[in-house]
Amino acid sequence: MALKRTLALGALSLGLIAAAPPLPPYGEALACAAVTQAASKLAPDDREALDHAIYWSLATMDAARAEGISSAQAEADQKARREAYVGKLRDRDPRINALLGICAMRVPAA
Repeated sequence: MALKRTLALGALSLGLIAAAPPLPPYGEALACAAVTQAASKLAPDDREALDHAIYWSLATMDAARAEGISSAQAEADQKARREAYVGKLRDRDPRINALLGICAMRVPAA
């Protein structure tokens, strides 16, 4: 009985792992983290924007770790890019708005 339960849990966890999206490269994750953080900063009451920002921030840190980039550097990169994107979102820059839409679509469904 215990062996069957262990095998079933193992199969379930493999299915969950296989369903996880692949880790994006650092540059892509950084761009999505920064633009979603900027959007969240501009709309602090938007729960979905916050969820997207959190997802991409964690993905950026994972990608940084995978590529040997320090967490301090990844945080600094996010901050610098986020501040640049805040202004571009305020100005309704079409490329940054398109990036925000693409990044939002790439967040896995809950």
